[in-house]
Amino acid sequence: MGTLDRSELRIAQDLQQVGMTRPAAMLAVVMATRRYDRPERDLAEIVRHYPGLESVAEARLAIQDLLHRKWLTQTVIHGVAVTGRVPHLAHLIATHLGDQSVADRLLAIRVTLEPYIKVLGPMENSSVFHSYLDLLRSARSEICLPMLVTPPYEETVRALRERAEAGVRIRILLAAPTLAVKWRSETMRSISTERINAWVREFHNHPTVEIRLSRSAEDMELATCFSVDGEIVRFDIYDPYRQRSLEGVMIEVAAPQGMLPNFVRIFLRLFEEAWSNSAHVSLPARLIWFPRKQWKAWLAITLLLCAFIPVPIPHWPEILIGISCGIVAPLLIEGIPRMKKAVRKRRDR
Repeated sequence: MGTLDRSELRIAQDLQQVGMTRPAAMLAVVMATRRYDRPERDLAEIVRHYPGLESVAEARLAIQDLLHRKWLTQTVIHGVAVTGRVPHLAHLIATHLGDQSVADRLLAIRVTLEPYIKVLGPMENSSVFHSYLDLLRSARSEICLPMLVTPPYEETVRALRERAEAGVRIRILLAAPTLAVKWRSETMRSISTERINAWVREFHNHPTVEIRLSRSAEDMELATCFSVDGEIVRFDIYDPYRQRSLEGVMIEVAAPQGMLPNFVRIFLRLFEEAWSNSAHVSLPARLIWFPRKQWKAWLAITLLLCAFIPVPIPHWPEILIGISCGIVAPLLIEGIPRMKKAVRKRRDR
């Protein structure tokens, strides 16, 4: 269902009080703030998502009403009649209500994503790098930074340290040396190891910074993209299997207040999956992380082993074996899609 905020609903109610039908009043407000331009039949279907316009017959009557008032207009584009608002619709509504402040309110309500989506240009441009540093310095809560074999550049480290000292959580995801070799060449093995160690040295005294390693080529397709505060995503567009990240083009998508665009949601979900699949850098951390990640499997194995311990409890083995199987069964079901995916990837190679 399409949603209208209280200000929009209040203006629609005011239009009804001065004689407009509810569907026409709702449509007038929707067209002033959403600005749809579509063939009439398509427009009637689109606006059915809004309250008072659910009936296609009422939606079409509302369109005709606004066309008659000259609040909507029809233009022929490439042989198709397209219905849309007149440019000064907000002012017409304000005049109809005798309150010119309504026009300003309607214009303020309108949310468009265009200003929040930017093509920043080729990665090689210095402006992309400097604006990247500025964006890192603006972080208030979290930075998610996946990188393939990027070294800890001095300016980047300085910006990240500044935010870490301010309490910002920073998650750095690097490619494991084996993956760097697979994507680049054998010469990258020592370089990758050297750079991973350098990242660890730079932030070993910063508790809000965590560094992990990924062995998944699919997960590291996100390399050189990053997010800030879960609201702004920069995405480097390139072919990770044939190009270096510096050959890409950077775009930026930000979230308007109260909204979270699908592009931002997709990046955050993919990063969380990659982070979950990754391993800690230090051996002690990995030793703790692995059993914690696989705790269900370890619990099932422990219960299965306990079933063979002689205990004077009736049906002791059957009980523990049953519980163990109950834990393992969902794990197997969850693992089937991953197994199929791995088999397909092997076949594709």
